[in-house]
Amino acid sequence: MYPLDHGLWGPTVRITHLRDALSRRVQLDVLAGYRGARRVALVRYGLSGRLRGLAGVYVESSTALPSETDVAFLALARTLGIPVLTYFRDAYQLFPEYYRADTPRRWLSARAFGPATHTLASISSRVAVPSIGLGHAIFGDRRQVVTLPPGSPPPAGIGMRDDADQLLFVGNARGDSAGGRQLTEAVRLAREAGSSAGPTLVCRVGEEPDGELPGWARVVRAQGSELHTLLPEVVATIIPRPKNRYNDLALPVKLFDYLSFGRPLIVTNCDETARVVREARCGLIVGDDPVVMAKGIRELGDLPFSARLELGAAASKAAIDNTWEERAGRVLTALGLGPAPERATPSAV
Repeated sequence: MYPLDHGLWGPTVRITHLRDALSRRVQLDVLAGYRGARRVALVRYGLSGRLRGLAGVYVESSTALPSETDVAFLALARTLGIPVLTYFRDAYQLFPEYYRADTPRRWLSARAFGPATHTLASISSRVAVPSIGLGHAIFGDRRQVVTLPPGSPPPAGIGMRDDADQLLFVGNARGDSAGGRQLTEAVRLAREAGSSAGPTLVCRVGEEPDGELPGWARVVRAQGSELHTLLPEVVATIIPRPKNRYNDLALPVKLFDYLSFGRPLIVTNCDETARVVREARCGLIVGDDPVVMAKGIRELGDLPFSARLELGAAASKAAIDNTWEERAGRVLTALGLGPAPERATPSAV
């Protein structure tokens, strides 16, 4: 339910990786786009007769409301006996402290999100979510869900300089929702205590931190493999999200991208994110207060170089254990198609 191949951002990073992994295992028909373009594509596909030849349909739903054409297409697939797996990537409309319904459009989105989500779920054979917690937030205990967290690209395999001191942050650094302001303050405090750390903020235009940046912070425009050119100077990747009900349930795509960079991670103690880092033993878990975060930054900087390399190696191993290929296998298994890569029956996205 998003356009693809026009620059990777947010949800399209996940969908593109998963699409590519699925295409290596099955014959894949891809229907993608925002609502208007999607309506046309779905109608044409339905009229072409190809729907009857499908072994399964996998849906990457949007946080925007589905159209009546989406619902009709999936209902038709189910009528024809085709299994449908619908993935719900987010549910921030359910969290008033995170999603402000301060315009008529946003108010309508918040009110309609629940009914629209349950309509999509009712015409799906199975539903998938990034974490069990998010599944409970959307569906309660009324429905069994498939967990389908983001996946990791292959490890980048790029060495770290022994004097590396950059903290890599990728995403929206404006305001407090992703912790951008807290990160800047934490680095300031760490530097006042003797650290040489500086944040490298990879942001899209309009997502830079508010106000004038200090001289020790830099904003970079990069995406995908372009980030690899930054890695020699990166001592750690960081996710400074504030701990709250929503962030406890969410699993950011960039967490698994960070694993592939082969650097120690510094993450705040949001439940799902902290669990991944704790189980992989690949970094530090800190509080979301800038003072506590600054202590963690200094602690990492004080580690011997060999210890930082060990944490980075653990991150790379976790990336290998959480590949997009593995996620594609879960999709096929949930659709009842089995994980065998030699299958050649078409599926649709």
